[in-house]
Amino acid sequence: MKLAVFSDTHGRTEGMLAAARRMRPDLFIHLGDHIRDSLELAHEFPGTPLYAVAGNCDFASREPDRMSFLLGTTQVFATHGHAYAVKYTIDPLLNAAHFSGARLVLYGHTHIARIDYFGELTVVNPGSAGLGRSPSFAIIELSDEGRISARILDI
Repeated sequence: MKLAVFSDTHGRTEGMLAAARRMRPDLFIHLGDHIRDSLELAHEFPGTPLYAVAGNCDFASREPDRMSFLLGTTQVFATHGHAYAVKYTIDPLLNAAHFSGARLVLYGHTHIARIDYFGELTVVNPGSAGLGRSPSFAIIELSDEGRISARILDI
């Protein structure tokens, strides 16, 4: 299964949509800060499942700011990250992910793309898909056997 993970679009969806057209993933995840931008993915790719969480700039959103779900055999913990102070440390995020049983942890908020590994945890921040000099997103492949392969791509 191939996932496309976007975060921090901040109303700039052209790059996200172009990346989605190019990659044709099996599932989309939007990690907030303009969660309404994920509606454009839902509109253009109505048959592709979409998970989305609210960020700190998603005022009055009814969407949760974190969620845990199972994809195949992989438990996923997704959040924008602001509630876990990820600009300073990811320790609270790792703690929450551990107690959710996650093997894949997704977060945004910092606008800095990175992939980290902590034991059995794969932790991915796709960066900002809408702001900065080098907008980015993440492609994550989950094998039927539970292997996780993640990479950051430029928009």
